Amino acid sequence: MKILSVIPFTKSPIGEDLTYFTSKDVTLGNIVEITLRNKKIFGLVTSVEDASNSKGEVKELDFNLKKIIDVKKDSIWRNEYINAILSTSKYFISKKNTAFNSLIPKILTENYDSISNTVLKNKREDKKNIVSAGIRTEKLLFQADIEDRISFYKTLIRASFAEKKSIFIVLPTEHDVNEFENILSKGIEQFIFSFSSGKSPKKVLKQINTMVEMEHPVLVLGTAPYLSIPRYDFGTIILEHESSSAYKMQYAPYFDLRVFVEIFASKINAKLILCDTLLRFETVARKELDDWGDIAPLSFRINQDCKVEIMERITERNKRKFSIFTTENIENIKKTIDKNQNVFIFSLRKGLATMTICRDCNDIVMCDKCSAPLVLYLSRDGKKRMFVCNRCGDQKDPETRCSTCGSWNLFPHGIGNDAVYEEIKKNFPKSKIFKLDKEEVDSAKGAEKIITEFEENKGAILIGTQMALFYLKEKVPLSIIASFDSLWSIPNFKMGEKIIELIFSIISKTKEKLIVITKNIKDPALLAIEQENLLSFVRGELEDRKLLGYPPYKRFIKITFSGNKEDTTTAKKYLAENFAEYEIDIFSGFVAKQKDKYTTNALIKLDIKKWSLPELSNSSSIDENLHSLLSGIQSPFIVSIDPESLL
Repeated sequence: MKILSVIPFTKSPIGEDLTYFTSKDVTLGNIVEITLRNKKIFGLVTSVEDASNSKGEVKELDFNLKKIIDVKKDSIWRNEYINAILSTSKYFISKKNTAFNSLIPKILTENYDSISNTVLKNKREDKKNIVSAGIRTEKLLFQADIEDRISFYKTLIRASFAEKKSIFIVLPTEHDVNEFENILSKGIEQFIFSFSSGKSPKKVLKQINTMVEMEHPVLVLGTAPYLSIPRYDFGTIILEHESSSAYKMQYAPYFDLRVFVEIFASKINAKLILCDTLLRFETVARKELDDWGDIAPLSFRINQDCKVEIMERITERNKRKFSIFTTENIENIKKTIDKNQNVFIFSLRKGLATMTICRDCNDIVMCDKCSAPLVLYLSRDGKKRMFVCNRCGDQKDPETRCSTCGSWNLFPHGIGNDAVYEEIKKNFPKSKIFKLDKEEVDSAKGAEKIITEFEENKGAILIGTQMALFYLKEKVPLSIIASFDSLWSIPNFKMGEKIIELIFSIISKTKEKLIVITKNIKDPALLAIEQENLLSFVRGELEDRKLLGYPPYKRFIKITFSGNKEDTTTAKKYLAENFAEYEIDIFSGFVAKQKDKYTTNALIKLDIKKWSLPELSNSSSIDENLHSLLSGIQSPFIVSIDPESLL
């Protein structure tokens, strides 16, 4: 008899794998028919164990094992795909159930029967695609302008089709999928297929069936989970917009999908190419660390169409009120809109002011419920101000007093979207002004509507956070970064890199001039942009990280705990004792009060080879003892592998 762990194909989320037994021949990745809540459904087998090896565990179960009904002859998923999910799950310390549900789109599990009929009837495995012992997957970097990358892709597609090999281009968002489809579809309309969660199930199912039945090689564009669509002739996988933060999942299992794509490409021995205008600095370092090749020498030159002008923010003492824009800034905007041309103004954060400080006691105005700093907002009709907590959503009257000393003398600090909007509206009362941030819209359609209206109205002004850059289609003649200095307030050891990426994104949306307003005109990132060559900046950043023992030269594993004061003290003691051999660093100095709870972080630094996989780096493995310790940690502990921030 065999004991099986099974992930059921059901719309209702199941927290854990379900356990069944059978005497039939079953292997990992098989599809089985099971009963759940008195209904017959399909499920995916994630582990198989002989019952004789787990008699003790079976006896201790507080429920009776159910028998599977039947075993499907074949699965539509490649064994390599199932194994890639399991490897990724191990790397990120996640439950297999959560991992599979995140990396196999629901459209495939909910319509498994109808899809499998087509897939299994047309299954054509290309044995050349299977990894042979000792054969190393080719991994390449391509850092170049988007125009050069597109030109390369078109040539590569023709060559791959001639070799009877398909290509999959992985993209971070639905917007990117649609954009690349428009660019690359000309001339190969019948051989290009695009997939993302935003497409209708009916259209996706039709495309899957058509693609699976097609003998001719294909070009597939999609987000990472659509690599699960069964096609056995992928010779090349391209990971485009490699630096995009959208690849990092913001919810459990918190995977970095770039890691998953690399693991899968290695398992099927497909050529992997990581591409972007500017790759992540840690990816650039892998050229040396992991002996990666390149399509062409990495380009660090900034081939910008627009002029970048760094303008110093000088506080004018004779002015009683702080101004975001100088007279010269306003004049630049006026000249642009007088020509019926549009202006984009970037602001880092939502609201009028990112925090409010009491001038009498210097305390920050905090939320009464969760003790987070309150943000001053302007209502959508522009008539009312209010304090809002971005953490819990609680609101507070603007006529509030300091809770520490009772003073009315409160001073708003920091530049938010609403503050920029108010100042622009005051200076340009007749202009059409749009605002785009997460407070303004709550869906992609809402954002697209604002961008469409902005681009249709000549002489309009758009004020937006980074969100706006995802949706802007046409280049604007003038862009302004209104709050550059506040970027450095974000606690992220990669902030220099993030700032360069942001400026790159804004340059790519600007036709004539980008103005950056700052108090520090000698900022290293800005100097690198001015010199139009990032090589020295990238080298300097990587040298600093190497010296400090930061990624990519060390692996970071962060453990976060939230609880009351007593529980936090116990948790710190537990972490210090159980992870003593790993020299865990507990950030007791960075405890943030949240109502009656406290949050503390602990950091483990490892040699890269001690927490990696052979598919990612030669001669590497997962430290099994540490993996066992981390896997045993339960909520409210949260384990983060490769965290973006240490706080």
